[in-house]
Amino acid sequence: MEVVPPSAPIQHSVTLAERMPPRVRLGTSSWSFPGWRGLVYAESAPAAALAAEGLAAYAHQALHRTVGLDRAFYEVPSVATLRALADQVPPGFRFVVKAHQALTRPHLQADGSTRGSTLVSQEHGAPNPRFLDAAWACDAVISPLQEGLGRACGPVVFQFPALAFGPRGPLADENQLIDRLSRFLQGLPSGICHAVEFRNASFLKGRVVSRLVQALQAANAVPAIGLLPGMPACAEAAAALQSAGWRWSPERPLVLRWLLGHGLGYEEARARFEPFREAVAPDPASRGQVADLAAQAESAGAEAFVIVNNKAEGSAPRSVAMLAEAIVERMHRAAPPARKETIS
Repeated sequence: MEVVPPSAPIQHSVTLAERMPPRVRLGTSSWSFPGWRGLVYAESAPAAALAAEGLAAYAHQALHRTVGLDRAFYEVPSVATLRALADQVPPGFRFVVKAHQALTRPHLQADGSTRGSTLVSQEHGAPNPRFLDAAWACDAVISPLQEGLGRACGPVVFQFPALAFGPRGPLADENQLIDRLSRFLQGLPSGICHAVEFRNASFLKGRVVSRLVQALQAANAVPAIGLLPGMPACAEAAAALQSAGWRWSPERPLVLRWLLGHGLGYEEARARFEPFREAVAPDPASRGQVADLAAQAESAGAEAFVIVNNKAEGSAPRSVAMLAEAIVERMHRAAPPARKETIS
């Protein structure tokens, strides 16, 4: 932290962290935002050093017990890079890692990559040979994460884009994808939490959600709930999973990512909220649902990994603090009253 010092601790946040259940881990989607100087980092922190050397200061903040490693979605970091990140965080800190997008996008772009619009790649039509390829996932994605992050590696999230199903594509319907997903998950190594996030609301409906829950349970994987336009609200998503038989437990953590709010897209939210210093668009309804679900999972003995994006309310660190307040309030409300001893 000599290069990127943390901001001065806020006593209220320290007190909240002391009251937070240790199984509940709150964090942000990333950490290298110059607008967080004075909030997470000291005002003197050099903006150019935040990505490589700012994580220690981020993890020094009492409420930050996890962080999203979103860059792995575009390129798997080297083992050396991952080790350097793990060396910056304290014991007990965990990363929530997005698996490389090649595993979850069925089509290639014209240039042979998986970057860019899924609609454009679907029009191009070239199948992606790494789509749900368990062998490539083990060798190129999971193995470097385990070796580089070690015990700091938390859930690995396989984020699927919004997919179009039909007879002309590689996937006829949701059930066919679940069949392929089941084989893929069964081929992944144990000892790491695999989480699956969909961006089609149809995966949370009817017989499809029941088949999804069965596939996840059979593979010891978990659903990742993503809060963003086009998907059900947090409470609705959780209710659909639970009605299909899903239960959070010590072996099945909650993985939740609060990404967008107010019906805004990423670019709209960026333009409205930068430099991400203030929660300019509070969303107490969503925050309350997230807090309810985190408290529910914790009471079932499960870990709760909750990742918040700047584009949810305007400033992810501000959202984390307000979310911690809501969770602490719910845990206090649910705690049984202390028994009074009588002296005879």
